[in-house]
Amino acid sequence: MDEVRLKGARRRSVAQTAGAIGAVLLLVGALMFVLTSRQESQALDSELGQVLTTAEDVDDPPPGQFLARLAIGADVAEVTASASPKLTRVLDDALRRQPGRYDTDAGDDHPVRVLVSQRADGSRWAVAADLAPLRERQGQLGIALLVAELAGLAGALAAAALLARRAVAPLATALTLQRRFVADASHELRTPLTVLHTRAQLLARRARTQPAEQLTDQLDQLVADTRALGEVVDDLLVSAAAEHQPPPNTAVDLAEVAREVVASMSAYAREREIELRVEATGEVMVRGARTALRRALTALVDNAIGHVAVGGHISVTVQRRDGRIAAEVTDDGVGLNPAEADRLFDRFTHGTDGTGRRFGLGLALVQQVAQAHRGSLEVAGAPGRGATFTLLLPAL
Repeated sequence: MDEVRLKGARRRSVAQTAGAIGAVLLLVGALMFVLTSRQESQALDSELGQVLTTAEDVDDPPPGQFLARLAIGADVAEVTASASPKLTRVLDDALRRQPGRYDTDAGDDHPVRVLVSQRADGSRWAVAADLAPLRERQGQLGIALLVAELAGLAGALAAAALLARRAVAPLATALTLQRRFVADASHELRTPLTVLHTRAQLLARRARTQPAEQLTDQLDQLVADTRALGEVVDDLLVSAAAEHQPPPNTAVDLAEVAREVVASMSAYAREREIELRVEATGEVMVRGARTALRRALTALVDNAIGHVAVGGHISVTVQRRDGRIAAEVTDDGVGLNPAEADRLFDRFTHGTDGTGRRFGLGLALVQQVAQAHRGSLEVAGAPGRGATFTLLLPAL
């Protein structure tokens, strides 16, 4: 639906922009036609006036023109011999009118322009010029302007399409980011909510048979899980606001983060009869965002739980390796299909084994966190032999 609306908005933008540009071109073209036609008409008037001023008789007018003269007291006008009878009558009639310019028809759709003047001796002179060349030039000018208008309109459509695409592109990007954020939030909140639900169920069962003071540790873990859930929400909001900004340059004990993740996910793993253990002693320091790193390790553990059968094992190991810090999540589950290795970290892609969480949004988010911390995410495994995902980060 959003794509349909964006396409409709783009089409309307193209139509409106092209219409505005086309209207401007039409106005400019019409103005050019009027001004050019008027200029040529004035040039013809000037030429005819010059002929009337210099003419001495009616026998030798310029090509395409015809002269007539009516002397004082004469009843019959002198007309150029080559003039047609119809044109002769037009000139004779013009001589008997007030001096000025007249456009008329000399028969057989033959338009002419007649200019009449009266000289100081009282005689009247008239000159007629064929308007066909002027009309032909005006027609050619109109066609040329029409072709230019069509070419300009085509260019306007192309420019409008480009401008509309650029104008709508931010909206499409915003919609994509919105969908991505919703998908990320749904994925990131699913695991903490599942853990909270599992822990709450266990507490509800034990509260019926155990004294309240024996539930203190579980309640503290429940509070810690809710705090972690709030941190995930905060981290998602920060990620949505500035996805490409570097993470905070703060010291983080990755071993402690791993222990927190395992403690938080243990009840969820036990519910599925999976052994989850951590091997991380001492401080293992890196620089970055604690909530983002916890999010990455939680996604890796959740991914492993989804691909380990009942009675399986998952281990989280944090150690130094070749000057970097390696956080490994190893399982003995269904393993990896080498054919799917190329699309392992594609967003919204699912694998063919397990619950489908090994391939998809979770690992794409882990890779994003790794790259933001100037690290990398490596994977190893084989079908039926489990898998190992290693988050490699620069050591502090």
